[in-house]
Amino acid sequence: MAKCDLSIDLDDPDKVYVGGDKITGTVHVIADADVHCKGLEVQSTWRTHGRGNIAQGNHDTVTVFQGEWSAGQRESYRFELRVPYWPPSYHGNYINLDHYVDARAKIPWAFDPKASAEYMMRPTDAPPADQIATKNQANGCVGFGLLGLVGAIMLFGCGGAFVALVANPFVAVFIGLFLVPIAAFLTARYLLPKWLLGNVTCELKDTQLSPGDTLRARLEFEPRRGTAINSISATLTGSEVCVSGSGSNRTTHRNVFFEERHQLEGATTLQAGQAKQFDLALPIPADVPYSFDLNDNDLNWELELRVDIPRWPDWHQKLKFQVVPDGSRPKTESPAPHAMPDAQATAATPDDEITFVETASHLWQLRDDGEQVNVLVDAVTGLTFDMEAIVERRLLYSGSEDPHVYRDGYAVWAHHTDPPLPLVLYVPHELADEFEQAGREPWRFRGTIVGWDDDHRRLQIKVLTH
Repeated sequence: MAKCDLSIDLDDPDKVYVGGDKITGTVHVIADADVHCKGLEVQSTWRTHGRGNIAQGNHDTVTVFQGEWSAGQRESYRFELRVPYWPPSYHGNYINLDHYVDARAKIPWAFDPKASAEYMMRPTDAPPADQIATKNQANGCVGFGLLGLVGAIMLFGCGGAFVALVANPFVAVFIGLFLVPIAAFLTARYLLPKWLLGNVTCELKDTQLSPGDTLRARLEFEPRRGTAINSISATLTGSEVCVSGSGSNRTTHRNVFFEERHQLEGATTLQAGQAKQFDLALPIPADVPYSFDLNDNDLNWELELRVDIPRWPDWHQKLKFQVVPDGSRPKTESPAPHAMPDAQATAATPDDEITFVETASHLWQLRDDGEQVNVLVDAVTGLTFDMEAIVERRLLYSGSEDPHVYRDGYAVWAHHTDPPLPLVLYVPHELADEFEQAGREPWRFRGTIVGWDDDHRRLQIKVLTH
């Protein structure tokens, strides 16, 4: 079976790229056998990882080679790709978004060899409106009380009329169990606060802001009755909202990574007919992440205004706004906002700063989380390390039964020394005596990570000749 190994070297791997930049580098190919390549494609891509369903996209693709490679042949191919304008690199708690240069050799009747190199992307301009979180945006709240009133009247009136006309006890049970609680909720949510506070108006001056800007908003109302309150507050919130699964297994996850509460007024008594007005000027921190909306992976910003009324339903309203780039280029590389120590953060470490012991330790810690294991293995595939392992036994299969096995080579089960991470070693024929003579002592060798065996939960490593 035709086989080859790919690796990617970026010319400037530490650069923080912006939309429209050119990213350049070299794809290296080592052929293990005679190979017919239908096309060696290189792409600039992005994809999400984390709790949400995966979102991904390709921006630019070039084909750098088509033809034949001979066994033992080593070739290098230059590439130049455009960096996408959106979305930004981001490492959070529930959502992680990374940009890559991906290479793939299309090999007929064989597994297509692949390689990836990650880079950091920071946008400078606001994205198109359909690519930022704009759902349920509200600039005013005047009509919500009327909506609740109309909804309650319809539910009670129509429900009661329907029962009277049909005279069906099952319909009456349905209304009692479902429609009445809904009507009660609408009444508590909209009508009761309105009965005390009157019409409440709230609005944002701007719905698009940049990090470091000031959010300006207005809240005003005229109480209908004298009312004691605990407080009037405004809370800025930044949150990750992602969805995993589909259908009946669809689950929404929400992580609040930023929350800042501002008290507009403390405990007091509102006087009937005395108008209250608050003009807000709330600073947006300079290091917060941008809003985005990527299918099931959203980063949302919102302002919640609340009137806390003791022993009574609170009045509250949420207004969404977007945090977008301000047009300036990033000056230096920096970690993604609110970076978290997870598989993605580990995988982003350059290969000259990570050892195999560290990689094995992270995989051992994540061994019960299949998704995170795949993320980390995906990121370190193609990296070469000096390592040691305890050889367990040689497997019976070889040759074309496993695409990673050397011609006339061996597949060997082993485990790392500390931690005892299970391994599959692909050993060339000329090293057979060396690994067999190791016995129960640690065998030291140099190898390249080539994948993960899901069936046996083992890291796959191709042993290199000296």
